[in-house]
Amino acid sequence: ILGINGSGKSTLLKMISGFVGKTAGKISWDLSNNALEITTWHNHFAYCAPYLELVDSYTLKETIDFHFKLKCQRADVELSDWFQETGLSEHMDKPINLFSSGMQQRTKLILCLATDVPVYLLDEPCSNLDESGINWYQKKLSGLPNDKTVIIASNQPYEYPGFTDEINITNYK
Repeated sequence: ILGINGSGKSTLLKMISGFVGKTAGKISWDLSNNALEITTWHNHFAYCAPYLELVDSYTLKETIDFHFKLKCQRADVELSDWFQETGLSEHMDKPINLFSSGMQQRTKLILCLATDVPVYLLDEPCSNLDESGINWYQKKLSGLPNDKTVIIASNQPYEYPGFTDEINITNYK
């Protein structure tokens, strides 16, 4: 989903997810031709955005444990490898409130992309990431199973490498 700053990309993702209500129109989710109730939508997607808050007082380990009590982990993901690759493995006992914005964004991306859901919603996924973090993200994005749907809201081509289906939100206003 492309569009100029302030065009509504983030708001559209929030509406698609059910985090905020719509003012007009209709949004529905179907799974195997069965309409899903809005109260169950959250079971079918993982969401990552720089504005989503992590629990500040939790350590990284507590954050991971909490997340995967609510969501299922992908069977093909070895979390310890992902945390090692991102440089976060040495921070497992550190409270999230002591993390830099880049460390928090890497944590959010790991939690999102390691979750076993059919849909991933990514809003400006590389915000606050350095070159190493961006490279890691691109590698994990390209390694997602083929049966997953990924919706990315961004203006930065490096956040959606190889994606060919684009919707420019300003064309619909």
